[in-house]
Amino acid sequence: MITNRVEYLILTLVDLAVREGDEYVTSREVADRQGIPPKYMPQIVSILTRKGWVDSMRGPRGGIRLAVNPEDLTVQDVIDATDDRLLVKQCLDSDSECPRKESCPLRGIWLKAQQQVTSVMQGTTLSDLISSRSLLGKQNRHPEAGDLPQVLQEHDAQTHPHVD
Repeated sequence: MITNRVEYLILTLVDLAVREGDEYVTSREVADRQGIPPKYMPQIVSILTRKGWVDSMRGPRGGIRLAVNPEDLTVQDVIDATDDRLLVKQCLDSDSECPRKESCPLRGIWLKAQQQVTSVMQGTTLSDLISSRSLLGKQNRHPEAGDLPQVLQEHDAQTHPHVD
């Protein structure tokens, strides 16, 4: 499951990526547009600046702005920037104490599902998320906090069509 922290990081990056020009915007503006609780923005901005994905400037004209090419940043990069793990099943965690870990008849399915999820996250760039928003007719509004999984699902459907 994508944690709120990962989702807030991605929503912040998408918000900054769709902005035109090099102007700084306040983290409060981003939080308001994206439906992110403002109390989380200092932590979000700290992670993004530490990774070098966002520039920040203090002062009356300060704020944050994107510092990377959206094509160079994947959803998996953002997940990896946190201690969060995106597991389809907790038993796949290397620290799992599941007594049936080696003999579970479902383990193969969980591993295959995990590989698919990881593949989608590694293959989805910030630029893809922006393009998906445009294809979904959302270019004139910012996604709500709950839209990210839907955008990823739509992107996956476009890049990996299901064949019967």
